[in-house]
Amino acid sequence: MLLHRDGLIELNYDPATDILSVSWPDINIYSRTQITYSFAKLREVIAFYDIKKLLIDSRFNQVLIDEEAYSELIRELHGNLRSTRLAMTARLGSLTKLREEKAKQHAKQLIDELKPSFAFRNFDDAGMALQWLKAG
Repeated sequence: MLLHRDGLIELNYDPATDILSVSWPDINIYSRTQITYSFAKLREVIAFYDIKKLLIDSRFNQVLIDEEAYSELIRELHGNLRSTRLAMTARLGSLTKLREEKAKQHAKQLIDELKPSFAFRNFDDAGMALQWLKAG
């Protein structure tokens, strides 16, 4: 069920599994305002539907800003999600191996810093990610 679509993200919800899927947007210096809006909509949808499980598909997006600016966006998103009852987040990683290794290191640093209230795991395989979310 499509819950939201804008120029950057599309939020699809499966009520049978309570999983919200989002294709992660391309992120560049020109899209900061749009990303902030999209992240606010993501939080709004998660809170309104009391969603517990989130699947982020990062396989095809591009991040064209520096790490610090990206970290700032993720901190903002994390702050938004703290006010929800989200319990699990699975992330499908980039298909580019070098980029994904860097993304995993970056994610670990942010998880250590932010200590999210929800479980977070990276996956290379969509089936495994869904299996983990459904088991939770």
